[in-house]
Formats: sequence, C-alpha cells, structure tokens
Amino acid sequence: MPGLLLQPHVVAGFLLAWSFIIALVPMSPDYLNPDFPLENSLANGSLGRQIQLLFLLLLAVWQCLRHRAASLETLKHSNPFLLLVLLYCLASTLWSPYPFVTLKRGIVLSILIAIGLATPPPLGTPQQLARTLLATLSLLCFLSLLVALAFPSVGTDPVLDHAWRGITWHKNQLGNVAAYAMLLWLYEWTRRDLDRGLCAAGMLLSLFILVMARSSTAMLMTALSCAVYLYGNWTWLRKTRIDLILMLGGLVLLILFLHFHFIATGRLPTWQDLTGPIAGLFGKGTDLTGRTNIWHLVWLSIQQHLLLGIGYGAFWLGIGGPAQYIGDALFWMPNHAHNGYLDILNELGVVGLVLFMLALLWHLGCLLRLMRHDRREATLHLAIFSIIAVSNLTETDFLSGTLFQNLMLLYSMMHVSARLARARRAPPHRHAPPPRDAAAAGRP
Repeated sequence: MPGLLLQPHVVAGFLLAWSFIIALVPMSPDYLNPDFPLENSLANGSLGRQIQLLFLLLLAVWQCLRHRAASLETLKHSNPFLLLVLLYCLASTLWSPYPFVTLKRGIVLSILIAIGLATPPPLGTPQQLARTLLATLSLLCFLSLLVALAFPSVGTDPVLDHAWRGITWHKNQLGNVAAYAMLLWLYEWTRRDLDRGLCAAGMLLSLFILVMARSSTAMLMTALSCAVYLYGNWTWLRKTRIDLILMLGGLVLLILFLHFHFIATGRLPTWQDLTGPIAGLFGKGTDLTGRTNIWHLVWLSIQQHLLLGIGYGAFWLGIGGPAQYIGDALFWMPNHAHNGYLDILNELGVVGLVLFMLALLWHLGCLLRLMRHDRREATLHLAIFSIIAVSNLTETDFLSGTLFQNLMLLYSMMHVSARLARARRAPPHRHAPPPRDAAAAGRP
C-alpha cells in the first residue's frame, strides 16, 4: 500500500487536487463576514495556507528529484516565455516599492510552476489533469449542494440575494467551479471513456449549481467554452470550409450592422450602443458595474512606470498602499483592477506584458499542434484557454497567486507542452497491411 501511494501518478494527482482545494475552499469561517476581503492569495494569506503550500512545494521537489530525467525533459519543452515571465517577476523585486511582498509573490508563482512541472506526463497520466480536476470540482459541486440546502446561512450569500456560494469563497467562484465541471463532463461525454449516464448526471448537477450561483459571468463562460469545444470536435465542421464561411458571414453581418446603424442614427455605434443590450440582458450597466472607472484610475498609475511596471504584486496592497488614491476616489478599495491585462501592465510594465502575451501565444501554438495528435484533449485546453483569456477582460486572474484560474492556466501550459513533446516522440500510427489476396479479390 505505501508503495502504491508513492507512485508518481498518485503523487501528481494529490498535488493537483490539493492545490485546487486550497484555491477554492476557505480554511476559516472569516469569509462569512460580508466585510471580509475575498482575496485568498497565499502570498498574503494565513500561516496555515502558507504551510500547506510549503508542503506541496516539498512534495513537488521530491517528485522531480526522484524522476530527474523525466522532470528535466518536461522543463526542456516547457513554455520558454512562461519561465521568462517568472524570472522577470522575481527581478522586479529590485525596483518594487515593497520588495518583500514582490519576493513572496514571486516565490508563490515559482511553487505553482514547480507543481506544474511535477504533474504532467510521464509522471502523471495523459488524462491526469482533466480527470483530477473533474473529480475535485464535481465533489465541490455536490458538497456545495448539500451545504446550501442544509445550512443556508453558510452556503448562500444574504448580501447577494441568497445566491449559492456553497463551500467556496463567493458565488462567482462557485459559478466558475460549475462552469469548468460542465465543460469537463462534456469532454468525458464525447470521449466515451465514462458511462454516458454518469456524464449526463454530472452535467445536470453542474448546470443546476451554475443557475443557483447566479453568476452571469460564469454562465457566459460556460456557453463560450462549450461552444469552442463542440466546434472543435464536430466532425462535419472539420470536413468543410465552415471556418471561412463563418468568418465571411460574420464580416458581412458586421458591415450591414454598421451600415444600417449609420442610416438610422447618422453616426457610428458607441461603446454604450454595443454593450448596452448585452449588459441589460444580465442586469448590468454599460460601465461594467463600475469597472471602467477603476480602469481609468489604474491607467494613471501605469503612466508613471510604463516600461518596467511598479513591481509584481506591489500595487493592490489595501489601505495605505499605492492604490490608496483609487480607494479615495471610489470610496471603496478594490482588490484588483478587474482586468488581468491592465494589472500585468501596471505591475510588470510593457516588458512584462509583452513577455506574458508571448507566453499565451506560445501556448496557443502548442494547442494547435497538439490537435494533430489528440484533437479532443487539445480542444479541451483551448476551451479552458478561451475562458481565462476572455474572463480576464473583466476580472484579474493572470499571475494572481493561487486564484483558481491562474492555477488552471499554469497547469494547462505545463501539461500541454509535456503532452506535445511526448506525442512527437511517439511512433507514427501504422495501418494494418491489406491481405495478400486483396488485389486478387478484385479480379474477375
């Protein structure tokens, strides 16, 4: 039994599952206080969380040292721009006004990449990330269902009209859990490795939790990710020129929209004209619930250190920190800019943003190449990539400590690079030779 627990794929599964739990499940009842900040970064978190992270680091290092050859091979084929981003984050300690905070945040990012290094194939199984994530999120959905029904004072948020938050930090986080669970159950449905009835039950549970969480952002991300996944795996679409047809059709519709809007109003559409109907559908204003006000204020900080940034994690430090002027202007203190791209530009400058965008493009290229070997798995990670890339237009998850979507992006990058490297080394598939008398069979 001890030997089984020390198997590399078991250790990899534990590392993944426990890091997801740390990111999603509060370890103290403080989150029940409406005034408690919903930022659970381990860089500034409790001692208990930091001890757990240290334990995961030691376990990941032990796994890598025990399997040095495989770990070095994974590192060799890792996203080079992601590693440059890590080095740049650590280097920003030199000019950060809060070097100790920047160093701590850099260490957390290093630990997460170390966990990502210790979990992909060959240490983990090819489906380790997807299966571990599916099991963890489904368990959280089920436990959230029980808690919301049995203990509504804990599982629902009275401030947000009793929307479900289950055993997670916030209703939006529970919505994210349900959105990813829905995508993963759909993935398993198409792979047909699991029972179809089980997959259907999992999708129904995920949809129910998604509705009860009342997170409009999570609903949009569910629709987007499932559409991306189904589009990438629809056999008929892959055999036609549908990509060109859709692109040209969309361009024609855009031109017609601009034409008729100009005829009707005498002007081109504004931001309010474009976003108003969609925002109204979800009960939000065209200012994205005050986000645009934050963006304008953050831009004032960006202009002061445009090239190198203020320093990784050295801006949003609460009352008395560099973001104090934003709190004074808004009469409340945000935890981030609600835009991951702006936050990276603010903290890491143009240099850091360019490196990070190159890391995203490298990852996207790896996904496209992986489609030649395993289209379903590649499209799953492409759907995950689409969720993260789009949601960071209104939220900040990029390089944000142990926030769930940051973990997903880092682990996906490491996993896809490792899968692609192994797929390239795999021998080509050989079709069985035809029978010797196959030619003769066609003779009269």
